[in-house]
Amino acid sequence: MAPISISSVVACHACPLRYYLEQEADHIEPPRYTFAKQISYHLGSPLDAAIIWEDVRIIAPTTPDECEKTVREWVAACAKTDRRSADEYDVRVESARLGIAGVADRLFEDEPVAAILRSTDAPEIGIYTADRLRAACLLFCLNETIAPGATSVAIEYVPSGISRTCIPQPRDRRNALRAIRLIEKIRAGHVPHKPHDAPCDGCYLADHCTGTSAKRLTDLL
Repeated sequence: MAPISISSVVACHACPLRYYLEQEADHIEPPRYTFAKQISYHLGSPLDAAIIWEDVRIIAPTTPDECEKTVREWVAACAKTDRRSADEYDVRVESARLGIAGVADRLFEDEPVAAILRSTDAPEIGIYTADRLRAACLLFCLNETIAPGATSVAIEYVPSGISRTCIPQPRDRRNALRAIRLIEKIRAGHVPHKPHDAPCDGCYLADHCTGTSAKRLTDLL
């Protein structure tokens, strides 16, 4: 069976029922992620908004012209702080022990050993819970493969031009392990219940998962 993706672990932790419903859905790369990804390849060197915008138009030719303003604003935010150049980009890593896999967006020789790229604005303080979960999962994989002693990763909030170091705590690793175990049960045929603290506000599936018999997204839409 294919490894569980780190993004799936994060999604299942947020709402296992939504994860269940979306399993067979097609996932399209959001424009914001495309913008952040192309900017990330230039971090650590002088940032040229015109070049990065041209990158975006090559990668995603249908991107509207008005998005150039957003790209330039993000580039300006990132240019305010010096960043390290990465030794490698988009490195796939895996934990055979836990059956999960993911990608280190940027990889470094010293701590924090990797960077997780985010296309969301940074919180006022600290790191989002979901991003701490991502960091825990990525370190599971890195520790088992190319960086046994690593303890931290960077969370790079590209729109804000902010990078924060994350050292996962036992709670983060515990949440990750619980989500992994639940995904294993779902893959085996278990249908999860909606948790009491499910993030239903704004969820496009909120009207489809209130009953006791959930259906896959492909059956609902």
